[in-house]
Amino acid sequence: MFDFILSQMSLIWIFVFYLNFLPRRLKFWKTVFLFVACTVVCVICSYFLILQNGSAGANIANILLQGMLIQFLVYGICKYHDGRAVFVGLTGAAYVLFGGVIGLEAYVWSGCFLAGILIAAAMHLFVFLILYFKLRRAFLSQLDREDSIWIKLCIIPLLFYVLVYSITIWPADVHEHPENLLGIFLLILLMFTSYIILFGAMDGYERYQKQKNDIELMEKYADGIRQQLEIMRVNDEKNAILRHDIKHHAMVLLGYLRNGEYHKLKEAMEGTLSRFEELKVQAYCENVAVNSIVTQYAKQARKGNVLFNCEMDVPSELPVDEVEFAVVLSNLLSNAVREAGADAGQPGVVRIFACRVKGQLAVEISNTFTNEVEFGEDHLPISKRGEGHGYGSRSVLAFVRKYGAVYDYQLEDGFFTVRLALYLMKH
Repeated sequence: MFDFILSQMSLIWIFVFYLNFLPRRLKFWKTVFLFVACTVVCVICSYFLILQNGSAGANIANILLQGMLIQFLVYGICKYHDGRAVFVGLTGAAYVLFGGVIGLEAYVWSGCFLAGILIAAAMHLFVFLILYFKLRRAFLSQLDREDSIWIKLCIIPLLFYVLVYSITIWPADVHEHPENLLGIFLLILLMFTSYIILFGAMDGYERYQKQKNDIELMEKYADGIRQQLEIMRVNDEKNAILRHDIKHHAMVLLGYLRNGEYHKLKEAMEGTLSRFEELKVQAYCENVAVNSIVTQYAKQARKGNVLFNCEMDVPSELPVDEVEFAVVLSNLLSNAVREAGADAGQPGVVRIFACRVKGQLAVEISNTFTNEVEFGEDHLPISKRGEGHGYGSRSVLAFVRKYGAVYDYQLEDGFFTVRLALYLMKH
């Protein structure tokens, strides 16, 4: 009877875990209904296999049947239909081991049914609160990463689950060998330590990638500023020469006018005007940070034989962090210039348009695109450049969520177009 009650309690706590740690595609009440239905089926299985039979084989069969049923249910509810759903399912099964083993240990050593049940419930609650407040944010954040690592990571909870039950039920029965409880307890501690180290490392790696991207952005920002300063320095030198020669130019022009040599006068004036045109500093918009980023990618586009068309009306002051906005533009322009220059057979095109409309800043970036686009479960384009890439789209999405902006994209007529709308007034 104790094993039966303990099994049902663990089942309830595992579903509590899934409700809080499983990225769901279904509404809350639908998820709860499916979990309740699954609980009823599992209770019936446990009744016949544990209470009516009670053998080690029946216990193993009960574990396998419930495990497969729960895993299929989790896979169907999870919004990620890949290794992440399997990983969360196995992690939930492994998480309830701690409370179950502590409750079983209390029952074996004390012989008190109620003490074992109460201690198991307390341990389940204790572990859940620790996981919820210490690991949930990092856990859900890392689940946004779509790569092949998740199916490999499933070996961690699966191995611990199998090890614990092999010591608890078969070939050794913990009721007959209570000394095994120490080994089981140490295994579970090792499992929790492995999870903390694993997600700490993954979180640290993501922070490293973000810092790396920020450094690259600052380098592009600085290069843009240096490029503009160099243009201004060269123009100052040309200005000084022009100021020195202006008197001579005026005398030549006056001579042509007096002699009626209008053709030569026209050519001389056109030459002078062209020299004035050369002195213009390229400025795409009023905002220094944005202008620097656009200047840098315009230069990169020219080197890559990409036609860069830009028409921007971005105010000097923005209601958002300018560096964060520059990060967004840098990520979008980086992708646009790279994809537009991917076809060496013909020149690509990048167009960027920004204007102020009804209190909003609307930005549209489009580029020629010859490849196929794959979208993930989060509806973001999937990077095909391997590990360490794909953070750009996520940083854009984080910016959109933070500032309540609007973001969408489409692929049409050979152009990949991204649109971003941002409120210019804080609200």
